[in-house]
Amino acid sequence: MSGIFGFIGKGNAFTEVRTGLENLSHRGQESWGIVSGLRDGSFSEVRRLGSVFQSSPLNRPYFGSVAIGQVRYPTAGEASERNSQPIVGKFRKDKIAVVHNGHIPKYRQLMEEMGGLFQTETDTEVILHMIARSEGSDFLDKVKRTLSVLGRQAAFSIVILHKGSLIAARDPFGFRPLSAARRGEEGDYVWAVASETCAFHGQFEWIEDVAPGEMVVIDGEEARTISFAPPNPHPCIVECLDFASVASQVFSKNCYKFREELGTILARLEDQKADIIVPIPRAAIPAALGFHDVTGIPYKEAISTVGEIGRIFIVSKEKERLEKVEKKFQINQEVVKDKEVLVIDTLLVRGSTTMALIPKLREAGARKIHLRLTAPPPRFPCYMGMAMAKTGELLAMNRTDEQLTKLIGADTFRYLRTEELRESVGPNFCCACFTGEYPFSS
Repeated sequence: MSGIFGFIGKGNAFTEVRTGLENLSHRGQESWGIVSGLRDGSFSEVRRLGSVFQSSPLNRPYFGSVAIGQVRYPTAGEASERNSQPIVGKFRKDKIAVVHNGHIPKYRQLMEEMGGLFQTETDTEVILHMIARSEGSDFLDKVKRTLSVLGRQAAFSIVILHKGSLIAARDPFGFRPLSAARRGEEGDYVWAVASETCAFHGQFEWIEDVAPGEMVVIDGEEARTISFAPPNPHPCIVECLDFASVASQVFSKNCYKFREELGTILARLEDQKADIIVPIPRAAIPAALGFHDVTGIPYKEAISTVGEIGRIFIVSKEKERLEKVEKKFQINQEVVKDKEVLVIDTLLVRGSTTMALIPKLREAGARKIHLRLTAPPPRFPCYMGMAMAKTGELLAMNRTDEQLTKLIGADTFRYLRTEELRESVGPNFCCACFTGEYPFSS
């Protein structure tokens, strides 16, 4: 799971990519990296542990007219500078760099089958090796053949830098978002590709999704599309529900409006009386406002965030997650004291935030606490690149709703069912973490 960004055109590509990554920092905070291509064919590389915002100043300027980068949450390979992307390799005499958002479930098996020397523990490097070993007639054909094979049982949105060109592609299921954008006038275009539209920070006029099973080749000012597999769209519902920025449009859906709509659906099913509605910031705020619009129950931001703690969901170590929850949230006692509080959230995955905040609300004097979610709690692991692959971390796994209610400490607990979600988004979205029905067998 990560955020990726690529840029090609006039200007300092390194600076453009770093700005794009800063706008994608909610997708990864374990490490970040950028590779920019210079005119002589060489690469300029930077990799750092930690958030792109918190890194120390770079010791020299970086240049180039083409660059790619990634902010990373590791789903394959631990967090280290060695595993930070972009991953760089060589094709004949030319260097290649790759960034990848998604997951290859059988990447360790593929590593063993291919043998050879791997410089990282990441599934992204497997893609480089597969391209090099492919029987394609030229580099582009090798990429096409590789993605066609991978697309049968893997999730990927990928950007490749090779010989001053960018290649952006999504797997046939379209699990992870990827958009292309352009600015300027004909004869003077610059291009960018990104995991989310918020990364374009309002600087690009033309934006379009890279289609499932499609690769976009951007060479200079020209862009062309090549199909490498028949599309079978199953975009990830969690991207729209919780993970993507509310400022983004992913899978042709405005994330803010989508979450707000789910709040209105949740409200129409509600029969519980409450004094106030309180969202768990920040992803649940649109849903809570939608809930308020329907019910008229006063909306109060009684839970506030402190400082730049970052996103709890993508903190990989449990101890660190719990420490960050303690530091990140504060309760406004005057707002919740002696109140019956209806708390709105998006997802209940590990429960770290919820199980810390409900006791805090009680300590602040809340009389009763009713938890409402805009989606079912995940009971099945995700093998497609979301940070839910470890079954032992899923709070709802092998637990009934009654057991969950008692465990989290709420007075009542309800959520939108999968079928209610699908009424809003349509039948094609991947809901495997809720249902256990995977688009491919693995």
